[in-house]
Amino acid sequence: MKTLSFALTSAVLMSFLAIAANANSLRCGGQLAQVGDTKAEIIEKCGEPIMTDTYCAPLVAANQIQGIQNGNNNIQNNIAISTCENVDIWTYKPGSGKFITNLYFSNGQLQVIRYGDRVK
Repeated sequence: MKTLSFALTSAVLMSFLAIAANANSLRCGGQLAQVGDTKAEIIEKCGEPIMTDTYCAPLVAANQIQGIQNGNNNIQNNIAISTCENVDIWTYKPGSGKFITNLYFSNGQLQVIRYGDRVK
């Protein structure tokens, strides 16, 4: 009985791991586009996206002192400097009944896969 219970628990755990492994992937024909793939690999596997967009995601906001201290230890002329990283979003529409898929790239590599509404 213990062996059967262990085998059943192992099978359930393995199926959850398989589902989790495919959660961050996009099936394109017989291939999987996955986090870590380059843009060239995605185009080779999935073809051109139906839409692309780019935005600048903030990385850091820091205060840089550009003034002198007055008598009450107050600093004058603080300037807030923020930097950002370009993020490219590629949208794929895989087909009727499947989910619209957005791929987020930074530094030329796929970072995140997000699913939208079902295609009608």
